[in-house]
Amino acid sequence: MYLAAPSAGGAVFGAVGTGGIALVLAVFLVLAVRGRGKVKLKDNPAIVFAFLAGTAFTAAGAIWANPERFVTQGLSGLGVGSGGGTFGSVGIGAICLLLLVIMLAAPMTPVLGASLGLIAAFVFPAAGPGTVWGAPVELALAILAMVGA
Repeated sequence: MYLAAPSAGGAVFGAVGTGGIALVLAVFLVLAVRGRGKVKLKDNPAIVFAFLAGTAFTAAGAIWANPERFVTQGLSGLGVGSGGGTFGSVGIGAICLLLLVIMLAAPMTPVLGASLGLIAAFVFPAAGPGTVWGAPVELALAILAMVGA
């Protein structure tokens, strides 16, 4: 799937592709969270850019799908959605709410913000279509589509 135009015709940046968007956002995120250059992301922008990067990772697939697999396997290992895990019956909606609470209430650093943004990019879509958690994902996909479409 291409979030950006597969050929240079009509695309603002030329042929970008989902893998290209994922690569650019990953490098930007690493450099900007470290903040030793001209750009230093604060906690909340780190969440937003990490969410965009995670959404691009999911769309790109291939090697970019590994972080999503890691998060999914971790949640499965804890029994989320199975009805009887380590913490009892915890659904994916509860994990989405937990991520939101941590984002809003925990003392935040850019690294924690970026980590939470990436995790949210993989967990929010798992809550299913029609949930409130789908709105940020749709917005992120629309933003990414504007890069080269």
